[in-house]
Amino acid sequence: MRIVSIVLSVLLLSGCGLIEEVNQTVDYGKKTTQYIETMIGFQNDVSGYLNQDQLTTEDLEQLKGIMDDIEAEAESFNEIEPPSIAEGVHGQIENQNDQILQAIDEANSQIDQGEFDPNAFQDLEIVQSLQKLNEYKDQVDQFMN
Repeated sequence: MRIVSIVLSVLLLSGCGLIEEVNQTVDYGKKTTQYIETMIGFQNDVSGYLNQDQLTTEDLEQLKGIMDDIEAEAESFNEIEPPSIAEGVHGQIENQNDQILQAIDEANSQIDQGEFDPNAFQDLEIVQSLQKLNEYKDQVDQFMN
């Protein structure tokens, strides 16, 4: 009888671990999807400034504010602990985030020095990396289903 109790306990505990892993995966998927959607919104905001012929000082300050928000979101996402099933895609998103953060530093430096060129900004990694994040949404959707 004692052996049966031990076996049942082990089975129950391993089942709880599996349920916990599924819950973590679902939670991570929701956070990642929300993060990507937020970053796509930022991409649209940034694009609005880049399509202007001339940026005023006020425009540049608003653009810096958006980039500060992007930076905060990227740093926050990088701190999330992914479930084992999502480690690969999380690492890829972290790499994109690192490139975004470097591009933000470069853009802020250009703005501070009065050398900001909206046309050149299109070539910075931030725009390309924000676009690439959208590709990861499909990968997240796959392990969510």
